[in-house]
Amino acid sequence: MSSVPRLLRRLALAVIVVLAIQVAGAAHAQGDAIDPIRQAERSVVRVVTVSLDAAGNPVALDTGSGFVVAPGKVVTNHHVIAGASGADKVELFVIPDRDAGGSSMPATVTQIWDEADLALLAAPQLASPPLAVASVIPDKDATVHALGYPGVTDEVRNLPLSEILKPQEPYVTPGSIALFSSIAPGGQPIDTIFHTAPINPGNSGGPLIDACGRVIGVNTWGAGTQMGADGQISTPQGQFIATRSTVLAKFLADSQVSVVLAAMPCVPAAVQTLQDRLANDEAAIAAAKDQITKTDSQLQDATDVERQLSAWLVVIGSALALLVAVLVLLRLVGAFWPRHRPTPAAEHPASPPVPSVPTTPAEPAPPQMAEP
Repeated sequence: MSSVPRLLRRLALAVIVVLAIQVAGAAHAQGDAIDPIRQAERSVVRVVTVSLDAAGNPVALDTGSGFVVAPGKVVTNHHVIAGASGADKVELFVIPDRDAGGSSMPATVTQIWDEADLALLAAPQLASPPLAVASVIPDKDATVHALGYPGVTDEVRNLPLSEILKPQEPYVTPGSIALFSSIAPGGQPIDTIFHTAPINPGNSGGPLIDACGRVIGVNTWGAGTQMGADGQISTPQGQFIATRSTVLAKFLADSQVSVVLAAMPCVPAAVQTLQDRLANDEAAIAAAKDQITKTDSQLQDATDVERQLSAWLVVIGSALALLVAVLVLLRLVGAFWPRHRPTPAAEHPASPPVPSVPTTPAEPAPPQMAEP
């Protein structure tokens, strides 16, 4: 067979491979649009605490952050919902992310853990989706994000109270894990994470999430301005601390709250997308290789058949040529044969004539006499 059809087949298979890779890439491009950080934002809420005096008049309004761990269940810091010192009553409200749906709604405290500075709120009308809680913490230097509603951001934007109490987007700051500690600020034996994602007052109670959007800690402390024994004032940088998610999981288990626990290590979305795409591309290439192998086998079989046919054609052609040669030779021989054949008289001499013998006529028979 000609090499041209084989080349065309290989080109067609190459086109199939390219198209398969492009289709796989297009399918995963849709997955690329799902941002785990943005998904996590929808689960973050602003927690508003209104402190009232004995007459029911508001004496203070404080804000913090929280996040949904189960339908209608919100985790925050205990100090966020404690209220002003000396208040007779504290009313709580949660305000969802603006894309989660809903508006400001009342909440009630259902569980606290003072040593770990954790509190669980119930807000049955809340429609925000819950966040998964990671039971596997990333290693040091892993990328993390802090989500919440720092008050300084509201002040910088000069937002009036009416706007603050409306659904807003949470503030997101990136950083990395700097240190794991089994001692919390103040000396409590609480597992904590020191990280570099900046937080400010108002971030308290908000989640610290990994690259997959899963909770690995609850932002609780930040080192503020300090005065040393020598009277020098220092402002620590990058000292931001979160209660570890393992502590949070224990708190929720004790509170009999069923949450989504993520037991597998985090594979960032971009890396997972790349791995999935490579796996699909490798599968497409392997399938194309199989098709090429199959086609080559078919081409080899066709080549063998072609060789057999060619051999038979050579044999048949040779036989025909021999037959033609014999016929030509016979014709040539037939053409020259009469010139050398002896004449019939020479080949067969005539026999001598036989003398004729005269015949004697028969004598007539005597007549017979009839009896009287």
